[in-house]
Amino acid sequence: MKNLRVVALAALLAGGCHAAAADTPLIEDEAGFVARCQAEGGFDCAVKWRWAGHAGPMAEALLALSDGAEWSPAAADSLGDLTVTLPGQERIAFRWQKQGSEGHYDLITALRLRGVTLEPLGCPSYPMYTMGQEKVMIARAEGRPPFVLTVYSRAAPMSAEVGVYEVDADFSGAVPDSAALAAGNYPGGGGRAFAVEPTGWTADCPDPGF
Repeated sequence: MKNLRVVALAALLAGGCHAAAADTPLIEDEAGFVARCQAEGGFDCAVKWRWAGHAGPMAEALLALSDGAEWSPAAADSLGDLTVTLPGQERIAFRWQKQGSEGHYDLITALRLRGVTLEPLGCPSYPMYTMGQEKVMIARAEGRPPFVLTVYSRAAPMSAEVGVYEVDADFSGAVPDSAALAAGNYPGGGGRAFAVEPTGWTADCPDPGF
């Protein structure tokens, strides 16, 4: 039988961004999301919805790949303007950057709109806010095995610098403990913010990107 994750990833990459964006029904439409976001004191809610839409294909890829099968770590390709790599068995990584950009993606909201629950494992604290924000979580989707997810976001502090958005997922079932987190032993961990080590860890933090 063909490797289900390889097949799923290949189909998503071949179909492009728009082909994968609407596979899973959303729990809210735009009007409902913006109204709730504003009622909860959120800001830039329309932008958040738009960024979540951009992240839809990435969310669909993660859900398609969370079925428990294995894949080859040799694959590498792109999904729209995202670079996609398989850095090891049971792992996938998405990378995006653009000069002068404040951001483009909101995967966390895209997953929540698809009914995914995100349980925080921890957040590294970098010396300066301009080094970015990072959050490590367990993603739980009904009927699928949970997986470990790391999201890192950095808005370009100046127009000459690049905005960065990076996502790493591990479907092996291994959940890093506090010691592993502090040591950078988690999906995508270790020197994320320009090889600068975090100064500490918190149990939870705001979602990266906003």
